[in-house]
Amino acid sequence: MSNTEDFDFSPRANINGAELIFTSAKNGNELVRFELEKEMLDIAERDRFLDLKVKFEVIGIHGNLNKINPIIALGKAKKLPLSSWKTTIPINF
Repeated sequence: MSNTEDFDFSPRANINGAELIFTSAKNGNELVRFELEKEMLDIAERDRFLDLKVKFEVIGIHGNLNKINPIIALGKAKKLPLSSWKTTIPINF
C-alpha cells in the first residue's frame, strides 16, 4: 500500500524453491520474501493455501494514538485504533 487512500491491496503468494514470496496483484511488486524450513514447505505443498493476517496502522486527524487515557467515571479505557483482517489465499508453485 502506497498511502492511506490505497484500498486496492491484493497480495499473492508464490513459492520459488524454499522461499515464500508475497507480491501485489495490482502491479506485481514484491512485498516480502521469507525463507521456509523443510517442515513449513511440506505443509505448504500439502495444503496449497495459507492464512494471511494483515495489520494496518491507523492514523487519525490527530496523528497516531499511542497513549491510553482511562475514563475514570465509567471504569473503561479508550481503545487504540487497529485495522486488521484475515484471509485465505492460494499458493502458486
